[in-house]
Amino acid sequence: MSRKFEEVFDILDYNEIMRFKNDLDSGAITVKKLLEEKIKRKLKEHEKTCATCSNQLNFYKTNNYTLVFGPDDFKKKASFCGLDCLEYFIIKLKDMKTKAKEDNVSNTDYF
Repeated sequence: MSRKFEEVFDILDYNEIMRFKNDLDSGAITVKKLLEEKIKRKLKEHEKTCATCSNQLNFYKTNNYTLVFGPDDFKKKASFCGLDCLEYFIIKLKDMKTKAKEDNVSNTDYF
C-alpha cells in the first residue's frame, strides 16, 4: 500500500505538495474531507445492483433496501430493489444457516 501512496506524491507538482503540507500542518481539514468523500463513494458501490435479481438500482427510489450483516470485523452489505428480493435473500440466508447447523450435527454423530 505504501508504494501506491508514494506514487500519488510522484504525480503531484511542487505547489500541490506544498498545499498538502500546509493542510497537514493546519489540521488536515481538506485531506479529511477528501478522504471522507472517497470513502462514501466506495461504500455506495455495492448499491448499484440488486443482490438477488441483479437489476440496476435507481438511487432515487424509496423502495431500495440495504442489509448490513456479518461479524463486526467483517461486515457485508447487500442492496435490494424491493421487499420481495430482500425477503428472498433472507429466506435463503436462513436456509444456509440451518443447513450448516444440520451438517455440523450430523458430522458429530457417531454410530
